[in-house]
Amino acid sequence: MTIDATAALMRSAFPDATRISAPEYLRWLYEDSPFGSVIEANLDDEQGRAGHYAVVPIDLVSDGVECRGALSLNTAVDERARGGGVFVRLATEAIEKAEQQGVAMIVGVANANSTPGFLRQLSFELVDPLPATVLLPTPGRRCPVRSAWATDEAFVAGGVAADLEPLLAPPPRGLARAWTPEALRWRLAAPGSRYALHRSEHALAVTTADRGKAVPVAMLLKVFASQGLAAAERAALVRAACRFHRAPLALHVGFNETAGFRGAALPERLRSSPLNLIVRRLDGAPPPTAITRFEFLDFDAY
Repeated sequence: MTIDATAALMRSAFPDATRISAPEYLRWLYEDSPFGSVIEANLDDEQGRAGHYAVVPIDLVSDGVECRGALSLNTAVDERARGGGVFVRLATEAIEKAEQQGVAMIVGVANANSTPGFLRQLSFELVDPLPATVLLPTPGRRCPVRSAWATDEAFVAGGVAADLEPLLAPPPRGLARAWTPEALRWRLAAPGSRYALHRSEHALAVTTADRGKAVPVAMLLKVFASQGLAAAERAALVRAACRFHRAPLALHVGFNETAGFRGAALPERLRSSPLNLIVRRLDGAPPPTAITRFEFLDFDAY
């Protein structure tokens, strides 16, 4: 029982989440990641996989120092196995494996229902809910932005995503996920998703379109920037994203001190649940005092 068993459990537990329960998606995430293979704990019985908890390795930077991290992602327990502390038992086993493999910190994004369990039973700490900002395209001073789909061609010389290293430099303080051009290329090849790239003078924005709402929304998933962006450049990226996806508005969720998007907070009634950023240190060090950059692309939201 491996990927197919996990996929079957995920489909049963989350029938509407077809992307994250697809076997090809799980193989991409669990087996093909440049950061390393999945760290998981499972409960199996005669009917198949009844429980699953997984963290996937990632690279983190904390106050300018690289550290081996992991992202808490998939948790599923079939109805026949619920009760009796299965979730806590599987999570504890996977976290112990992660610690044995040298993982120093686990980060995750939990909804309102699962947050108390992570905090009370698994010793995670709540950092903050991820802020969600609604952005409208507005006229302004012209700042050139090149837009293209995130294909292999985007990463070759002259492409939108060429010469990325200056934009991927980690922040000198706070916690952020560390990216390389190769790792970003892998992330943008996620099965079941399609991403666009928008290159301005000092930034590269990654976007996708969410058409499941009343109006299409350009989702600003991540902004890589070499410096704090001026208002005109921020506005130009929003305009480019909305124009590319033919959307009347954009949405940015998460923290990014270089982007500094200013707009209206997404009303609570439009959120299915708060997205709470949680952290657990495994190396005995105190949790980070600040989250400098953590956005949708840093986990599996899209």
